[in-house]
Amino acid sequence: MVTHNWGNHFSHLMAAIISQALRECSYAMTAQMLDQDPDLICSILEQSGRLNDVYWICALSVNQHVCICHTNPYDKDPISEMLHPPCSCRLRNIVDPDGRCVESEINKFDDMMWHLARTGRCRHLIAVDQDMDLFNRAWCIAEIAEAKRLGMRQNLKLESRRILETHRDMRLDVRNMRCSSDGDKDLIMKKIGDVECFNERLQSLVFGKHSGLLASWKMLDGRQQMGEMGRLLRWSLADNGTGRVWRFWGSV
Repeated sequence: MVTHNWGNHFSHLMAAIISQALRECSYAMTAQMLDQDPDLICSILEQSGRLNDVYWICALSVNQHVCICHTNPYDKDPISEMLHPPCSCRLRNIVDPDGRCVESEINKFDDMMWHLARTGRCRHLIAVDQDMDLFNRAWCIAEIAEAKRLGMRQNLKLESRRILETHRDMRLDVRNMRCSSDGDKDLIMKKIGDVECFNERLQSLVFGKHSGLLASWKMLDGRQQMGEMGRLLRWSLADNGTGRVWRFWGSV
């Protein structure tokens, strides 16, 4: 299961997923390869036996369109700053003011998380954007906290170590986190209950010095740097000795 914020570049989301499949700690080089030589990425995934790995992404797996089409109260064109015209499809809108509508797919968060965790084989990938805005999105934090509570194995993907230095003093407070729908944020806040206690657990979960997600990422990244030459050899062999990987290696 992939947690991501919709403000992230789609190519970076895909790079984070591919990097996880290839057991890479960061996705900067993968993003460049995906942009400039996608056939090489497909070849490496196939040779690594990871091409058929399955990832659950809410943007592709949940039908959110039927709950938001025909209206557009806030989504503007970034250039003209005019509201995008609303959808004119023939689908019937699903109205779900209290989050209990059976037909709606977007209110099944708890059931979906429980089902994925129950299989025992599903892992949780957190694809972090360059600005680390993911940690300011209420639904992303809800997914991270719930996956932790359910005992899902979690894995963080950052673009590079540089991102950590830029945001090393970041403090998390669920009250300041943003959500596209005020109703969704109210729903999340009601589930939290004790906000101060939740904030402490959240800060420790993400930024804890010894057992936080970022601390685990640093440890893995450092271990990977120690095996840098072996890692380069693996990638070079995967491109059949053509040297295509070398073009990207020195730029990250």
